[in-house]
Order: sequence, then structure tokens, then C-alpha cells
Amino acid sequence: MGHFVKSFIVSLNFLTIFSFEKASFSELKEVGQASWTFPLVGAFVGIILVITSLALNFVFPHNVSALITVGLWIFVTGGLHLDGWTDCWDAFGAAVTRERRLEIIKDSRLGSFGAMALFILLGLKVSCISTGLVSSSELLLACVIGRSFMVCGFRSCVCMKPGMAASFTSGIDARTYGIVWLLSLPFAIIAGIDGIIALAVAYLGLVFFRRFAENKLGFINGDVLGATCELSETLVLITVCWR
Repeated sequence: MGHFVKSFIVSLNFLTIFSFEKASFSELKEVGQASWTFPLVGAFVGIILVITSLALNFVFPHNVSALITVGLWIFVTGGLHLDGWTDCWDAFGAAVTRERRLEIIKDSRLGSFGAMALFILLGLKVSCISTGLVSSSELLLACVIGRSFMVCGFRSCVCMKPGMAASFTSGIDARTYGIVWLLSLPFAIIAGIDGIIALAVAYLGLVFFRRFAENKLGFINGDVLGATCELSETLVLITVCWR
């Protein structure tokens, strides 16, 4: 039980704005070792969003409620993975050499491609939730899958060394991948056939994005992992809205 609590809090410290110094980590390898709890942290974030969304729907129209919910989504996670999303598209969108692309992805400044990608991503999230077609279980699933796929979507990948992704993945073993899948699948089943389809679509999107990133950069880095979380969440929302 103590191991579970420590691992969960380490993951919570890393993935959200909630901080517990007693379970702090000195390097990302420790986060990788605790990453088997990522789906549970995703569920924690999802529960906060579901409760907020249900409460807001009693007071505001769906579009206003959706905008506030997505704003809270960004706040609770500290916008951690949005930074990776924008950095990736600033680099991927530029018609430059691979060496120059690496320089761009390391640059913390927001460029035009990153800004457009951010606008589209957040616009899609708000639009999907505002339709009223995203159920509570499906919103919960999006949060779980986003964090789970940062782990189980990058087995045997080539990471930039030294780098955040290399440190993180060095702490993940074969058992962790299995546990993450085991903890994630029940959320898709609870969401029904739409949830299962959304899981499959998000995974296909992850595979495509990973190969695309590897082709552009030659390796995976922390920005790609973060971008994968945002992409997977959005693909789940889009899929369950597809009627």
C-alpha cells in the first residue's frame, strides 16, 4: 500500500499542479518507475472535470460550460503537455533541416505553427464538449488515455540522449506497460462501444504521430511525449462525437 501511495503521489506531482514534497522526485527515472499509476492520475483529473462540467451545465449553456471546463483542464495539469504540443508543431511545420528542427523544438518561444496548432487543439476540445455528446465516462476516458499513452505508446522507442524522454523511459519496465494497459481498458469498457472505438482510434493516432515525429526528428523527446497526451485526449473526444 505504501508503494502505491508513493508512486501515485509522485505521478500526481509530475502531471498536475498538486504538490506533495514528501513524495518529490529528483530525476525523471523515478517518475518512469511510478508511471504505472498514470491512468489513475488521469482518472483523478477526469473526475474533477466531470464534476465541474455537470455542475456548470446547470448554470450555463453548454458552450460556456465547455470553455470553463477546458480552462480548468489546463489549470489542473499546469498546461504541461500543451507546451510539448506547441513546440512539436513549431518544429514539424518548418521546412528546414533536421538539425535546425531540433534547435526549434528546444526553443521555448511560441511560433506561428505552434500557435495555430494550439488554437486548433483547444478549439476542438471546447467544441466537442459543448456539443453535449461527450458523456461523463467518455470525458473521464480522454483524461485516462492521454496519460496512459505517454507510457504504453513508447515501448522500444529511440529517445534523444540526454533528455527528458530518455530519463523517463529508463525507469519503465515491461511489467509497467502491462499494468498501464490493465488499468486503462476498464475505463474504455465502462464508456461502452464508443469508448472502445475511441481507444482504438487514439492508439492509431498515437502510432502515426510517433512515426511522424521519429521521421522528422530521428528520435523521441519529452515534447513528443507531451504532445501525444494532448493528441490522444482530443482524438477520444472527436471520436465519441462522431455520429
